Amino acid sequence: MIGGSREAAYEDIAVPIPKGQTISQPYIVAKMLEAAAIAKSDRVLEIGAGSGYLAALAAKLGREVCALERHEALVQRARSRLRHLGCRNVDVRHGDGTAGWPEGGEFDVILVSAAGAQTPAVLKAQLAPSGRLLIPLGGPDGVQWLTKLTREPDGRFVEERIEEVRFVPLICG
Repeated sequence: MIGGSREAAYEDIAVPIPKGQTISQPYIVAKMLEAAAIAKSDRVLEIGAGSGYLAALAAKLGREVCALERHEALVQRARSRLRHLGCRNVDVRHGDGTAGWPEGGEFDVILVSAAGAQTPAVLKAQLAPSGRLLIPLGGPDGVQWLTKLTREPDGRFVEERIEEVRFVPLICG
């Protein structure tokens, strides 16, 4: 078990992992994946790979998953776990998620597992036309909303609030 007792794996709760991070509760992960509507042909970018849990699920749905994690120790653990699970279409790298994956081109889906005050412009720029970006957004009052941005073919973004959530902060650097 990653962050505690094995019994926690069967609860619908966020589970702590090293470096002060968490695995999001299964209900929220399911909401993100449902809203993302990942197709077999989709390329997915995940920001905040953590344990690799969301990347493993996205890998079963899409063609390719590129995952960024800012904690090197978590990167190594996620790579090992994903290899053990047979997820061969996932690349986990150490890096600043707010900078995106510049060499990756455009992504059909971007999943951000950390909350920001606004969506980083670089992530919006890496979203393909008709792409979906899921990110928890919050204001100074501390309230966060899981938010879906869809990039229209003309480049406009349509924003939809999905549900109130609580995520670790999206940190630059």
